[in-house]
Amino acid sequence: MGRATAFIGIGCVALAVLCMVLAFASPYWVESWGKFQGRFVKIGLWEVCFNDYTFYKDYNGKRYKGCWYIFSNAIRPIWEWISPPWFIAVQVMVSISLLFEVIVAICLILYLFKLFPSYLHTVVMQVSAGAMAICLLFIFISVVVFGLMKEDRDWVPRPDMNFLSWSYGLCCMSGIFCIASSYLLFKASKESKDVDTVYRS
Repeated sequence: MGRATAFIGIGCVALAVLCMVLAFASPYWVESWGKFQGRFVKIGLWEVCFNDYTFYKDYNGKRYKGCWYIFSNAIRPIWEWISPPWFIAVQVMVSISLLFEVIVAICLILYLFKLFPSYLHTVVMQVSAGAMAICLLFIFISVVVFGLMKEDRDWVPRPDMNFLSWSYGLCCMSGIFCIASSYLLFKASKESKDVDTVYRS
């Protein structure tokens, strides 16, 4: 039973990683309604798109049309506006979550191929469960902060005409899979420990 629980938990880790990779890389955290046809188009953690937008504090009157990497020199004049402190904090927390998820996935692959000594199996499960719980914490803070600050009128134009899109949803899904994997891996570690205790006695 412990082995089956571990397999299901590992599957949840894999799904968490997949959702997070897609959320991390795609520029669809916030989108503008298509019928609105505003100056803002969409933004992700690392890419932003405009439709002939002019920043009101840019005295050169540069027009932005197209998509750019957040740290591109082409949009350097508006970088501080696009990346306020809360946005940078979300970038950092999501990056840490992705890193932890990938490390956990690698450790669990090694576990599946029995490359850890048998006496470490319980420890691997427990540490993995703890790491996924930490990921959940970072993801929860990130989606709450992003969801609230998306309505900030000092950030992207016309927040009332923008909506949280599928990249944001995938980050939320990653958090859900983190909950499931953390619980299942911890349960598997307890079951494995109980089995070891029975064998030793």
